[in-house]
Amino acid sequence: MQSIETSENYSKIDLYLDLAVLLYCACASVQRVSDSVRWLARHFGDKDIHLYVGSELIEISIFQGDSSQSRIFAINGPSKVNVSVLHEVSRLLHNIPAYNRDIISIRAELNRIKNAKPVYPVPVMIILIGLACAALGWINHGDFQALWVIWVSSVVAMIVRYKLWINTDNLYLSILVTALSGGLCAALIIPISQTQTPDVTLICSVLFLIPGVMLINGGMDIIRDHSNSGIARLTSVLTQIFIITGALLFPLAVTHINVNPLSSNLDSALIIFTIAIAAGIAAIGFATLFNTPISALAGCFICGITARLIRDFGFYFGLDVFLSILIGMTIATLCAIVIGKYTNIPAVVLAVTAGIPMLPNLALIQGLQGIFVIAHPGTPTSESVLMFALQHMFYAGVVISSLIVSIIFTIILITGKSPRI
Repeated sequence: MQSIETSENYSKIDLYLDLAVLLYCACASVQRVSDSVRWLARHFGDKDIHLYVGSELIEISIFQGDSSQSRIFAINGPSKVNVSVLHEVSRLLHNIPAYNRDIISIRAELNRIKNAKPVYPVPVMIILIGLACAALGWINHGDFQALWVIWVSSVVAMIVRYKLWINTDNLYLSILVTALSGGLCAALIIPISQTQTPDVTLICSVLFLIPGVMLINGGMDIIRDHSNSGIARLTSVLTQIFIITGALLFPLAVTHINVNPLSSNLDSALIIFTIAIAAGIAAIGFATLFNTPISALAGCFICGITARLIRDFGFYFGLDVFLSILIGMTIATLCAIVIGKYTNIPAVVLAVTAGIPMLPNLALIQGLQGIFVIAHPGTPTSESVLMFALQHMFYAGVVISSLIVSIIFTIILITGKSPRI
C-alpha cells in the first residue's frame, strides 16, 4: 500500500490520511484509527472532521464553514500486524504538542515509522514462532515427542511463509502453500517421532497462521458499531481458517491420522503451571511475529501466563470453563492496562497478544474438519461425527466471544471514553 507522500501540495488533510492508512495497514482497530486521526486533527484546530474506514477504502473530509476538503485512499492489499508501528504512533501522538503544528516534521516522523526496519531479525522470529507453536502443542496436551516435530514443521512453514510474503501479495495463496508445507512436513516426520498425539502435532504446526489479532479486532469493530470493517475482517479470518483446514485434509488423508476429541487433562497443579508457562512463551512468540517492541515482551509474557493460569485453575476447581476464560482474560486485561500505562504500550495490544494462546484454534480446525468429513460425498457419517463437529464449532465460537467481550468491556470500563491512541 502506497501513501500520498509524493503529493506536491501536501496539507493537513493529507497528513490525517497518511496517519489513518499507516494505522489501518498495521491492523489497528477502526476505533483506534478514528481516535488517532481526530486527536491529531484537534491539535491542528480541525473539529468538524468526517472519517470513514471501510474494508476497501478510507475517506476523510474536513469542513470549515462553507468549504470542505476530502481525500480517499483505496485499500488494495492485506493488512499485516505491526505492533511497533502502533506503539511508535502512540508515542508520536502523545508528544504531538512538541511538534508545534509542523506538518513537515510530523510527516517525516510518520515516514520514519513506516519505513523502520523490523524489530527482530528474521531467523530469531522464525525460531521463536517455532517455540510458540511447540508451546501451543503442550497447551493442547501433545506429548514430548510431538513438541520437536511441531517446532521443525512450524519453522519450515514459517520460512515458506516469509518467502511468499516477499514474492506475492496474494494472502490466501500464501496461507494455502504455507499450511500445505507445514502439514506435509509434520506428516513426514510423525512416523519417525512415534508420537501418540499425531493430530495435535499436525494441527499445531500451522497454528501461527490463524489470524488471531484480526479475529479479535474484527469482533471489537462490530461491538463498537464499525460493522463494515468488522464483518470484512471476520470474513477474511473465516476464509483463512477454511483454507488452513482444507490444506490439512491432504496430509491427514495421506497419513490416516484420526482427529480425536479435545483433551482436558488438568489433573495436577504442576501440569497447570507448565501449561501457563507455555502460554507465556506462546505469547512472546506471537509478539515477535507481530513486530512487538522488545520492551513489551515481558508484559506479553506476564499477561499470557495470568490469563491461562486463572483459566485452568478455575476449571480445575470446578468452575465453568467459559466463566473461567472470561475471568482469566478480564484479569489479564487489567494487568495489560497497568503495564501499558508504564511502558507506553497500548493495553489492547498486550491483552490481544495474551489472548491469542487462549484462542481455541485446535477446536476450530477440528470442528471444520468434521464438517468436511460430513460434506464428502459417499462417506458414511453418523450422529457422533455430526455432534463432534458441531460441539467443537460451538465451543470455539463461545470461547472467542468470551475473549472479545472480556478484553473490550474491561478496557471500556477502565478507560471510559478516553481516546484509543
